[in-house]
Amino acid sequence: MASLCHSSFPLSPPSSCHGGVLHFAPRAAAPFACHCRPPAARDDHDGAMLQALQSNGNGSLYGARARAPMEQVVDPGGEEVVGGGGGRRSSRLRARDCAKRIMGLPVEELVKVLDILQLDDDALTVSDYNDILSALARAGDHDSAVALFRALQPNGVSPDADSFATVVQCLCRKGAPDEAKETLDEMVARGFRPTIATFSAVVGCLCKRGRVTKAMEVFGTMRAVGCEPTIRTYNSLISGLCYVGRLEEALDLLNKLKESPKQTPDIYTFTIVLDGFCKVGRTEEATALFHDAIANGLSPTIFTYNALLNGHCKEGNPLKAYSLLMEMCGNGACLPDKISFSIVLQALLRAGETSAAWQTYKRMERTGFEADARALDTLTRGLCRQCAADIAALADAKEVFGKVVAAGHEPVSYTYCLMAQALARGGEVDAAMALLNEMVRKRYALRKRAYTDVVRALCERGRARDALRVLALVIARDFVPGRNAFDALLGELSRQGRWPDAMAVYAAAVKRGVLVSLKRHSKEALLVQQPQPQQQDETRES
Repeated sequence: MASLCHSSFPLSPPSSCHGGVLHFAPRAAAPFACHCRPPAARDDHDGAMLQALQSNGNGSLYGARARAPMEQVVDPGGEEVVGGGGGRRSSRLRARDCAKRIMGLPVEELVKVLDILQLDDDALTVSDYNDILSALARAGDHDSAVALFRALQPNGVSPDADSFATVVQCLCRKGAPDEAKETLDEMVARGFRPTIATFSAVVGCLCKRGRVTKAMEVFGTMRAVGCEPTIRTYNSLISGLCYVGRLEEALDLLNKLKESPKQTPDIYTFTIVLDGFCKVGRTEEATALFHDAIANGLSPTIFTYNALLNGHCKEGNPLKAYSLLMEMCGNGACLPDKISFSIVLQALLRAGETSAAWQTYKRMERTGFEADARALDTLTRGLCRQCAADIAALADAKEVFGKVVAAGHEPVSYTYCLMAQALARGGEVDAAMALLNEMVRKRYALRKRAYTDVVRALCERGRARDALRVLALVIARDFVPGRNAFDALLGELSRQGRWPDAMAVYAAAVKRGVLVSLKRHSKEALLVQQPQPQQQDETRES
């Protein structure tokens, strides 16, 4: 393995350091001096090295010949690196090329590794390589760490337990469970005893990918070498069983833990199994587990509550979820978060439980959370529908609608129509007309019931002229108004005696194929205008 002092660092040997100055070898192209101080103050020397590495970015000092792109290739397989001249590069150079990957580490750790990279080849030990592997792992460059590990043995370096442990963690973090298990098996075969953290990392990685059978093998190996699994290991295994749908096995393992004198299940163990039951619609069993956890002296976390809330909602019981949410708000032991409120609010809206949804929204607002704009849009529609039975809900609908618009979310056309209807029913006809005009401006589709209710509300208040404007607005959009809208306007025009306008409206209706009766409205208007018999007698007597 080529010495670092003769490859990427063209420095003269330490013996050539005269007067505290370390000179370049004569073959260096650019003059450069690295001013060294006595050994007690070598920070400036390390700082100069760090600056040189950062300036070139390819592992060479400033002024040294830059490598060709081929000379910087790191083979993922860890067998060789081919340089520009076709020669074989060793793992030493591989580690040197990866030095730029660890620049984000703290200066103390970085300087330690850079010092190692300056050592002569024969001076490098497995401990030195472990420091490099650990630095690469902390820097997040797991691929380079694995490649360097694989190149150790071909270069005559035997990895120890720390080397294996580091690379197993790297393989788990990069999402390679099969390779992690193979490396762990090799580690055990060589007589090394992995730590609990190493075993648990492999079990967790396998379970996250659904490889529960292999995870059970690792679990068995763990116990065979005398390494007692922790509750974290058990939780990973139970999570994997739930992930692949083996809920009964997960429940059996939980029950065994409850009876075990060595390990006691924590609230996360219960939460994992509870969530698994909720996801398959077995909420009653999940609720039993919830109460069992409390009976065992455990305090449910927000994840426990959210899993149960989600289970109730998915099973079609949003009111049960609402009751549990209100219980959370009341007991103060575990207050709901934004996810809790959102789960229940959306489920209540889907089920049409507008009153409970409104209470959930108000409680959410008081807690300091903001509801999703789409959920508020849906809540607005629910409150508008409720106005048909209780006009008092109009104020709530206006409040929510205003917040939707203020949040920058554009309500859908259906929300606009329902809001216009609710305003018309509540007597706020000017606001209803403004909404219809806004819909026309935005080229939204006008629902027949929306503009019919507005026309009817205007006619009831004797505002036939405004009703005519609304009808003309609808016709201008190439919509055919319904019979109820024409009837309401004809009736009001007849009562006011505006027969020419009534005839024009009647003609517009007939032209568009809408069947209306002007004669009926004429008779009603005449009856209203004719005096009653008692009034006629009083007129004769006078």
